Amino acid sequence: MSTETHASAQINQEAYASVDGNSVSVTYDNTMTASAGAGVESDYASASVEASIKTGTVAEASAGLDGNNAYINASYSDTTEAHITAEASVGAEGVGVSGSVDAYAKSGTEAEMHLSVGDQGVAVGAEASIGNAVGVDGTVTQSFREGSATAGAGVSIGEHLEAGGSAEATFKDGQATVGVSGDVAALVGLEVDVSVTVDTKQIVQDVNTIAPVIAHETEKVANTVVHETTNVVNNASREVDKAAKKAARKIGRVFH
Repeated sequence: MSTETHASAQINQEAYASVDGNSVSVTYDNTMTASAGAGVESDYASASVEASIKTGTVAEASAGLDGNNAYINASYSDTTEAHITAEASVGAEGVGVSGSVDAYAKSGTEAEMHLSVGDQGVAVGAEASIGNAVGVDGTVTQSFREGSATAGAGVSIGEHLEAGGSAEATFKDGQATVGVSGDVAALVGLEVDVSVTVDTKQIVQDVNTIAPVIAHETEKVANTVVHETTNVVNNASREVDKAAKKAARKIGRVFH
């Protein structure tokens, strides 16, 4: 069992742009942040809690190419917000459950949009909020060897307006993901998110592992069927031969 604690504070005042062969991005950050937290972990489980506060403005935008896919991302945030988050997970051998809860108070304006399209599928979404709100968001993820499924929900209350939604159907590095999310808020808001990811590489691996077993068992069943069918045919042939001989004897007595 191990434990960890941390605390930090930071003032950011920066603006920069970057360009490479496939993308361009710009960032403006004028914020103050502070956080403190603690966590505990064992071989099969972990839990943590953290408190944080942020105030100021952040604006970011990027666009570019990722292989045969094009993407655009943009976000703006001018808020003061405080969060208390808690996370826990338990699992072993690739199977487990994890969950998180975020209780927050927020005041200000936020906007975000993203779009990607190409041979890996399509993902698009946009969100915006303005005003003051307090709320709680929660998610639970079930992990299994071939992938994971995540569901989330939240509620917020305050003098605010919020709307957004997203959808995706993508395939990347053997990971197939289908997900939808959406939220609408005016005084009282609700949010729902569902996403399922399946690792097709793991499925192929599992199929390759079990295929010889299935083939062996199929061969055993086939051999048994052939053996039993042969016995049935031989028995039937003997019975037919016996019946034919018996009939021949009766016919011989009739004519003599």
